[in-house]
Amino acid sequence: MKLVDSLSTGWKAWVFLLLLPMVAAAPGVFSLPALDRDESRFAQASKQMLETGDYIRIQYQDELRNKKPAGIHWLQAGATAALGDETPTEIWTYRVPSWLGAGLATLACFWCGLVLIGRRGAFLGSALFGSTLLVTSEAHISKTDAVLVFLTAWAMGALARLYIRQDESKQMAWLFLFICALSTLIKGPLTLVFGLMAMAVLFVWDGRKASWTKPLLHPVGWIIYAAVVLPWFIWVQMATAGEYIKGAVGKDLMDKLVSASEGHGGWPGYHLMHLPVWFFPAVLFLIPALYLVWHELRRDTLESVGEVNRPGLKFLIAWLIPTWLMWELLPTKLSHYVLPAYPPLALLCGWAAVRMTGDSLASKNWPRFVSLFIYALGGIALLVVSTSFGAGLLMEDKIDDFKLTDQETVRAAWAAMASFPIWLWLGGAVLFVLSLLAFINRKIEPAIVLGVVATLLIGWHVRGVFLPSQLWVQSTETARTVMDDICIVPGAPCALEGYTVPTYISAVGHTEPSYVMTFGTQNLHPPETIVDLPGNDADFPAAFLINLEHAEGQPALDKLTALASQRDLCVTQSEPAYALNYSNNRPAAFIAVRIDLACPPAN
Repeated sequence: MKLVDSLSTGWKAWVFLLLLPMVAAAPGVFSLPALDRDESRFAQASKQMLETGDYIRIQYQDELRNKKPAGIHWLQAGATAALGDETPTEIWTYRVPSWLGAGLATLACFWCGLVLIGRRGAFLGSALFGSTLLVTSEAHISKTDAVLVFLTAWAMGALARLYIRQDESKQMAWLFLFICALSTLIKGPLTLVFGLMAMAVLFVWDGRKASWTKPLLHPVGWIIYAAVVLPWFIWVQMATAGEYIKGAVGKDLMDKLVSASEGHGGWPGYHLMHLPVWFFPAVLFLIPALYLVWHELRRDTLESVGEVNRPGLKFLIAWLIPTWLMWELLPTKLSHYVLPAYPPLALLCGWAAVRMTGDSLASKNWPRFVSLFIYALGGIALLVVSTSFGAGLLMEDKIDDFKLTDQETVRAAWAAMASFPIWLWLGGAVLFVLSLLAFINRKIEPAIVLGVVATLLIGWHVRGVFLPSQLWVQSTETARTVMDDICIVPGAPCALEGYTVPTYISAVGHTEPSYVMTFGTQNLHPPETIVDLPGNDADFPAAFLINLEHAEGQPALDKLTALASQRDLCVTQSEPAYALNYSNNRPAAFIAVRIDLACPPAN
């Protein structure tokens, strides 16, 4: 493994691993619009911190958002203040913490793996982790998950050093608790829970021996934890009259524990079924890793094998299994929840890749070919979905959902979106096939390199070419096109002579957070939308975005035109545009309407 040995030593390893997921995610960071719903909710709440100067309470328009702690909002607001402009509605600045978080998570994975499985395995495992589709996808979404997995991997690296070295280092224990405190401000005490679960498994596995955990009982570590966590929690409780904990624990957390919150449910095995795609390309080594670690841990001897010994593998298993099972058993399921279990799984894959270069046990055919099948399944799925053929199939499936709009009209409007450049796709497809051939011929290092680069190219195609071209699944961006037609996008220049741009717009049948994030906090959507005309002349022009596929859409349009006719006002209406609202899987037929006191002379 000459290339691996060259890249994994010195500063090159750290720079390469930092940049790998960031380069992979870059097209998504800058080219994709604000996504619904969580990303836009997080970004909007962070934007309102900048607008109001209130960095304690978390708000979405006029409502308190008592769900997650404020840490991620501080990071997003800070990044936007440093990188954004005076009207911070560009989503990319809010994505910077996640983007950087994915890079730092890959470094933390490497740092953790160094002490557990040696430099070679740690480097390969971290490279596989940093190129997985789930990691690079979370890197361009302004939520908590990329930062959470960074802090979790970093904290578990500190815990691993306590376990492996058995040196009772108070400083490493304090570091673990400090990181857990930072993580608590991001998404609650999840990182601490992952660590405690791993400690519990190791306590049982090691015959109830836990002397290595003694430094964690030192009061200084818990004082550090409390000093980081408590000030904001106390302050926000006071600022919200005690409502924060009630909302975050009594509602948000309990909803996830006892039912499928917001309809996001699934049976145990949900996350396992997503592995072929979300864990791609690391899934190529999944079955050999599980097979090899099973045989290694069944040995009676504690002897080292290559660069790794059994305690390192035990620690990874103690981290992986309870973390994975927790998310599989939780009633609420979203595919990114399991991300904190990816670092130990990827490190096991890196360790297996090193073993497969010459170990007789690792040369068994059936684990390789089962893993090859899973890898091929994931790669083919990614390639097919991101082609014109795949886009066309998805379009045809959703066109049937339009009930109040002529489906042929929708089909004609969407037809051009099934055509886009595929040169990145072709490069990724070729390298994907070559990685399969290399793995079949036991060329492990070339298989890894080809798989990682193939994933990079496919990811660039998806994030930089395919998704940006699919306007039909970007409901708010589709709405922007009809709003631009008649100059009702707040703050945007107007190409129509004689028209002024309204200060806000009201939406009927469209409630997505991306609408508020993109067009401004002041804009109204159901249930706040009042379908009526202003009584004061100074409040004109009145602007409305109407979804005609919604039950309230056509009645709202009829009412507005009737009211305008009664007052002899000027009504300007756009041509319709059609989209799928993927958040609720419902069709949208948007028109924009502006009502002025009088039509401009030029018109």
